[in-house]
Amino acid sequence: MSIALIPFYLKWLGSEQWGVVAICMAIQGILGILDAGLGQIMPRDVARVSADTVARVHVFRVFSSAYFVLALAGLILGQIFAHWLAKSWFGQGQSMGEEGELALRFVFCQFFFQFANNAHIGYWNGIQAQATANFRQCFFGSIKHAGALISVYAWKPNAIAYILPFFIFSAAEYFFNRRSVTGSLKGVVLRRLSITDFKVLAREAGALAFGVVIGMLVSQMDRIVLSRAVGAADFGRYVIVANLGLALMQLQYPLLRAFFPKIASEGGNRNFWLLGLAVLFLCAVPCLCIVAFAPLLLQVWTGNELLVMSGTAPFRLIVGAVMVNAFYHLIYQRIVLCGKGRLVVMINVVGLIVVASLLFLFAPKYGILMGGVAWLVGSISQFVFGLAWVLKSSGRWSSK
Repeated sequence: MSIALIPFYLKWLGSEQWGVVAICMAIQGILGILDAGLGQIMPRDVARVSADTVARVHVFRVFSSAYFVLALAGLILGQIFAHWLAKSWFGQGQSMGEEGELALRFVFCQFFFQFANNAHIGYWNGIQAQATANFRQCFFGSIKHAGALISVYAWKPNAIAYILPFFIFSAAEYFFNRRSVTGSLKGVVLRRLSITDFKVLAREAGALAFGVVIGMLVSQMDRIVLSRAVGAADFGRYVIVANLGLALMQLQYPLLRAFFPKIASEGGNRNFWLLGLAVLFLCAVPCLCIVAFAPLLLQVWTGNELLVMSGTAPFRLIVGAVMVNAFYHLIYQRIVLCGKGRLVVMINVVGLIVVASLLFLFAPKYGILMGGVAWLVGSISQFVFGLAWVLKSSGRWSSK
């Protein structure tokens, strides 16, 4: 829905106000780094004690408290720095004005409820209630967009009118889900929360979080730097083409999820090569076609000539990066199977250095084009390091 509705938002809001919205969306993505580690281990920990109701409730309360504290920290820090961000950071250091600052403050409020709600989603996933989690997310996501469309069209075409419904319905989603989860746990004996519970959680999440944070920083670095290096209108156009290009990563994820258990359980190279062929024809070939017809696609999708002119080049580069990333994930599956967590950290650190260096050095001069360049070069660096490990390890694999 976010992708499909962009042409309407762009038409009704205009380039400048959409740019403010894009900045707010970027903040949401950057703040998602706070979830590093928790989102991966909460479903696992809930699933491990799913048969023990008392233990399951205890795990939920520990994670829910952790999510609440992190959400509150993000909210407080956001409100403290909102004025400085609006006045001195975004849009080449040009002030976003009072309305822009107010929009940022609403975004940090929305983040609080949206982030804290992750505890409910993690709990449902842990007890194999994915249908409930998915339905709630789709239902409230639809309401948020419907509210934003009505607000922007019928009230006033600015960023506040877009963001306010998302804030209101995020709060409603949090309280509704909270009531559903806690209501299903009534009558259960509650164990007292202790500092030890949170120390154990921090220790387990911390080891995983380091690599995850680096990877998330790589994926958000373009938005962090470009939000400062270019104007709001240009940044808004970049977010449009970047979101569309990166959405193509969804072509590879179902394949990877389907093949990974078979590769892990059966071993050998047959399933690996079958996955490679699937990635080639179902990911790489579509990406090449989109690269070839990128201007036509952007023109039909948005009808915005300026976006087509400035966005085609970075869009093509990002789609190319998605294609390279699909082949890197073939190698990544091998890395995970071999338990090479340190290698993942090293590859992500190299990617972060490469991407950050390119953006900080060249984004002020070349603008949003460098977002596409950084994505492509970063993906290539990951693939090259992964391939070097494959070649070094090929002798051990052939014996298996």
